[in-house]
Amino acid sequence: FVDVVRSYCAFRSVEVKPDMKGVARFHLNGKPLFVKGVLDQGYWPDGLLTAPSDAALIHDITAMKRVGFNMLRKHIKIESARWYYHCDHLGMMVWQDAVSGGGMDGEYNSWTTNRKPTLLRATWNKYRDDTAKHFAALGADDPDYRRDWSRTCDAMVHMLAGHPSIVTWVLFNEGWGQFDACDAAERIHALDPTRPIDVTSGWYDQRCGDFHSVHNYFRPLEVYPDKGPLHGYVAEYERKHKRRRRAAQYAVLPVAQHGVRAFVISEFGGLAQLVPGHAAVSRAYGYGEYDSMEDWRSAVRSLLASADALASRGLSGYVYTQVSDVEE
Repeated sequence: FVDVVRSYCAFRSVEVKPDMKGVARFHLNGKPLFVKGVLDQGYWPDGLLTAPSDAALIHDITAMKRVGFNMLRKHIKIESARWYYHCDHLGMMVWQDAVSGGGMDGEYNSWTTNRKPTLLRATWNKYRDDTAKHFAALGADDPDYRRDWSRTCDAMVHMLAGHPSIVTWVLFNEGWGQFDACDAAERIHALDPTRPIDVTSGWYDQRCGDFHSVHNYFRPLEVYPDKGPLHGYVAEYERKHKRRRRAAQYAVLPVAQHGVRAFVISEFGGLAQLVPGHAAVSRAYGYGEYDSMEDWRSAVRSLLASADALASRGLSGYVYTQVSDVEE
């Protein structure tokens, strides 16, 4: 008898850099690629976070490809290795989230992580995440949590780095347990310099990483690229923390390899339509509800078309919410 072991590899490069017009874009194998993603939380009607079969994993991936998406954002969940294997072989790109943590008894401050940034877009780039005050506001005041999150995030990168379908790491989502985001980005980049990093998906951008990444569920879709130098808090950061590093090191963070960031709408949509006989609840969850399937389809098509049209104005990609229904 002869033991046989089979494996596979992939040759591909991913990066964020200016295109021929100087606009920061996501690039695959040296060519600009507009990212059409969909949020995938890995929910299942019976197994909750556990898929019923291998065929079910394949079904979701191929269904999203069939309707025109080229990326799945695996949202605050680490899937089974089998799911990533299928993405590798079926040609589906993955943006992989770190698992969120923090909060008090599982709850976040709804004002700082939801209401304030939803109502006041001006706060998105003006809220720090590197002081005791901000740790508390974002659910990250427990030092044990901060240490455990860092270890878990590092372990995720070590475990999944061999899957070529993963093309971006996403560190923090909507401020949930967010702390020292730029330090985390530097550390993850040191572990894996081959992939771009979306440091803060949603809001409370710290002006580092490879993407200016926003969530927009309630306003007309728009693009507002970076203005001024990346990591705009350099001088104040140095003064407050008395770090033994030169400010110039922050101005050219290694995760912004070309000194620019691509603008992405990393969550939008969430339009819902309750299908009789397909839900255990009587009310649909979403950011807009439709009574008929035809109205829902028309609304989704219109919204996706408006997002696609923003490519000419500097949008590098988007993530539509979402693959599966959420029952609440």
